[in-house]
Amino acid sequence: MVSKGRVLVTGGCGFVGSHLVDALLARGYEVASLSRPGCDLSNASHVSGKVPHLSAHIEDMDRLRAAVTGRWDAFFHLAALINVDQSLSEPLRFLDVNVKGTANMLELARQLGVPRFVHMSTCEVYGNIPQGKAPEDHPLNPRSPYAVSKFSAERYVLAYAYSFPTPHITLIRGFNQYGPRQSAGRFGAVIPKFIRSLLEGKTITVFGTGDQTRDYVFAEDTVQGILRAFEADLPSGEVLNLATGEDHSIRQIAEALCRLAAKDPRQAVEYIEGRRGELIRSCGDASKAQRLLGWVPTVSFSEGLARTFRWYRERFPKIPLGSG
Repeated sequence: MVSKGRVLVTGGCGFVGSHLVDALLARGYEVASLSRPGCDLSNASHVSGKVPHLSAHIEDMDRLRAAVTGRWDAFFHLAALINVDQSLSEPLRFLDVNVKGTANMLELARQLGVPRFVHMSTCEVYGNIPQGKAPEDHPLNPRSPYAVSKFSAERYVLAYAYSFPTPHITLIRGFNQYGPRQSAGRFGAVIPKFIRSLLEGKTITVFGTGDQTRDYVFAEDTVQGILRAFEADLPSGEVLNLATGEDHSIRQIAEALCRLAAKDPRQAVEYIEGRRGELIRSCGDASKAQRLLGWVPTVSFSEGLARTFRWYRERFPKIPLGSG
C-alpha cells in the first residue's frame, strides 16, 4: 500500500488515539505516535514494529522539538489530561499539559511547516446543557479546571488558524467517548470503572442521584468523524461536534451494565454524595458534521456497551457472571 503521507498522533497510545492510529494505518498513512515518557504502551502493543513511538512531554518545547523531527504531513493532537476529578486536585498541571502543551504543538507545526493540524477538544467547554442539543455556536461555559484548560487550548488553536497560513486547522469537539481500551484506573472513565467493579465483584459507586446525563459516542465512530474531517475540504478553523444527539443517565448505564453482568442493581449499585461542580446534562448537535462530512454515528449505545463489556470480560476475567 502506498503511503498517503507521514502523520503524527499525539496521545497515540491512549484510548481514542490508539483507535485513530489503527484507522490511519488501515487508510494507508505512515503513522508515528507521541506520548509522555513512562506512559502505558499496552494499547499500542498490536502495532509494535509498525508505528514508531516518540517520547516527550508536550509542555517541554526543547524536548518536544528534539523528539519530533523531519517532514510531516499532519499532526493529530489528542494528548491531554482529561479527568475532571484530577483537575480539581492538580489544576496547574492541566494548565501546563493542556494549554502550554497545545501551544507548543501548534508552534512546532508552524515552525516545521506541517500542512495540517487536527485538534481534539471536548464537549466540556460547553458546560451544562440543560435542554436540547448544543450546536457548535452554543455558549461556552467551562466549569472545571479541565474544561477551562481545554477551552483555553481551543483559543490558541483558533488563534493560529486566524493568524497563520500554516498549518491548516480543524477543531473537533468530542462528546463522551467510550469503548475498548478506555482506562479503568483511578482517573478512568465511568463506563470502564463500572465494568471493572462488576467483574471484580465490587459495588458500583454512583455519585449523587445518578440522574446526570451525557452524550456517549463509541470510539470507532469518533475516529471515523476525525478522519472524515481531516480528509474533507474544510476552511481552516472549522469547529465540529461529534455527538449522537442522545443523552443517557449514569443510573441507566449502571443498570444496563448490571444486566450484562447478570447482577441485581439493587445490590450492586451504591449511591453516595454528589461531586461539586459536576455537569447535570450534556447533549450535542452533530448536524454540521452530518451536513459537511456525511458523518453519523453507526454504533447504538446498547451495542456499544455490550461490545465494551465483552472486551473487558475477555481481558479481565475475575468472577463468574451472576455470582455475588
